[in-house]
Amino acid sequence: MPKPDVSKMGYNPANFAYWIGEEPWVPKYQVYYAISFYNAKTKVESARSDWWGPKSDPKKLYGRFGLIRIPTDPTGQATARRIWRKFIAQEEKAIHEIPDNVTTKYQDDIR
Repeated sequence: MPKPDVSKMGYNPANFAYWIGEEPWVPKYQVYYAISFYNAKTKVESARSDWWGPKSDPKKLYGRFGLIRIPTDPTGQATARRIWRKFIAQEEKAIHEIPDNVTTKYQDDIR
């Protein structure tokens, strides 16, 4: 499977939903995202994409991002995509699995 290209991945600042101060969304946070393609039938996962970011709330009021233009697998082999998140000075972690190769939006509201 190819490595996902996140060069066009974006975020929608209108989707900020929580006040800054709720862990891990604290003042001056910086967050990065990456994705991987996954095929449930073969149990094969692609290499993780390059990290996209850092991002922070431009108004410094809210945390959590509405991710948009999440890449799809151009080969059609992926049955799912995994979204990875990393805050500065924290471990990276998988935060969501999109169970298809079509959906291109996700609201990151998981702590």
